Amino acid sequence: MLRKILSAAALIIAIIYLTTLARVPLAWAQEVSATVQAKSTKSSEPRPSGGGEADQASLRNLVQRLIDARLNYGENLHRLIEFYEKNGNTQRGAWAKRELDDFRRIDQHQYLPGLQPRLILTDLADCSESDIVEALVECRQTYRQSLESLIEVLKNAKEVPRWLQAKGELKDLISVNKYLYLRDADTPSGDLQPREQISQADELYNQALQLKKESQPALTHRYKTQLAIEAFRQLIRDYPTSDKIDEAAYQIAEICRENLQDYQRAICWYECVLAWEPQSQLPVNYRLAQIYDKKLVNRLAALSYYQRALQQTPRGSSEHKDIQKRIDKIRGK
Repeated sequence: MLRKILSAAALIIAIIYLTTLARVPLAWAQEVSATVQAKSTKSSEPRPSGGGEADQASLRNLVQRLIDARLNYGENLHRLIEFYEKNGNTQRGAWAKRELDDFRRIDQHQYLPGLQPRLILTDLADCSESDIVEALVECRQTYRQSLESLIEVLKNAKEVPRWLQAKGELKDLISVNKYLYLRDADTPSGDLQPREQISQADELYNQALQLKKESQPALTHRYKTQLAIEAFRQLIRDYPTSDKIDEAAYQIAEICRENLQDYQRAICWYECVLAWEPQSQLPVNYRLAQIYDKKLVNRLAALSYYQRALQQTPRGSSEHKDIQKRIDKIRGK
């Protein structure tokens, strides 16, 4: 009897022991699963290749700089509009309003939670036009540079959704019709001379010309329009002695006139062509005459440019006859 009792007790102890052993791997598996899930969640955060807390801090600084520049870009446009309204400069005020409208079309995103943009304010009464414009340009440049850096970071981290968001925001930013408002800053020096053929400049000109062709219709290809302007400006900036600089300036003027209906800006670039190449065979004088005649209703300036255009066109040609008719009509003949 005693032997049966001991055997039963041993059997019960064995069952309890085996049951305990069976539970240990389950608990361990649950712990490992929780650890893996936590690591997976952490690794899904966007970070530069290499990871680490330092990289996360750099990313936060980058995004903070981006949202600060974004906020202050818009704020400086508001301040510039207020400045021009106060000083009665309706033309430049209209430019600032147009740029602000384009800025509002940008599809902006929150790339990291918990960050708030910081507004930098100065007393408008103490600011000159150049002060506000310089601040605006700095914010605009920082905004773009930060977006370009963020795109590279998210690409390295294989953060596809946010990478696509940042690329879309950059495309919207480039599409903004930007002004520097001060003519000396917006157009290059008037003493440039197109002197030599440079193959790199020729290649860049052809690329810009293709972008210009692809920018039609302008309302649906704002991005290509601004890329074309940037490419022509780059040619003038990087190759100031190229024999293509006058043609590049002419193409910028044509974009401003046709795509943007920005006639004052077009005039500035047409005048660059005449300053750099006084004997240019491009129809610059005729374009200027049309703008002053039809758009700005300045018949005296229009007459002067029509007369110059008349001298450039072959006698007996249909264009020569049309210009002469318009001159006669302005003169009241």
